[in-house]
Amino acid sequence: MSRSAFAALHLIASLLVGLPISGAAHDVLTNFVQHSVRLTMGAHHLDVTIDLTFFEEWSSRERHAMDADANGRITRAELEAYLKKLAPELSQLVGLRVTGRELPLVQLYDPEIDLLGSETTGPAHHRLRLYYFVSTPSTLRSGDVIIIEDRLWPEAKALVTLQAEGHDGCVLQTETPDDPGFVSAQSGEARLCKFRCSKAPQKQAAPKIQ
Repeated sequence: MSRSAFAALHLIASLLVGLPISGAAHDVLTNFVQHSVRLTMGAHHLDVTIDLTFFEEWSSRERHAMDADANGRITRAELEAYLKKLAPELSQLVGLRVTGRELPLVQLYDPEIDLLGSETTGPAHHRLRLYYFVSTPSTLRSGDVIIIEDRLWPEAKALVTLQAEGHDGCVLQTETPDDPGFVSAQSGEARLCKFRCSKAPQKQAAPKIQ
């Protein structure tokens, strides 16, 4: 296994179980963006939450984009303007398909950003969280495959982790990607985050009126 692959797998394990991330992993992953994709399914809604962690190189690039007056410091007003401009663009870069059928995602909350204690434009880390939802299709059946199409920051190397949560009797599982740890989006192609609905959610019957 290569050093970069080992570092990526170490980072995945650390993120999943809350262990400290080693300096070696940081050194290798300075030009990566971590994509943590969570799908929550219930009888009425599919919720998609994407946490992006930008490591040194890409965090520095985005910090310069945030710093509108180029004075080296990022203010709250500059952050808000950055997010306001970015939100509509990002919504076009995330898609969802159920058994091949595209379902239009809707922004659930405004994007949230955390500069992790550093408000300067130098190399650092920061996190960006995106929230979307769509109504659960009435045609959803057990065994259906749900795919989240991720075209966010396609030029950046990506480290992707998936999480699934089912409600209302739903059993939802993640599907192992073909290239765990390193997932790229090339030539406009999306990173495919796959989930399987092992058991479809059940809508509760409306209470009878006496």
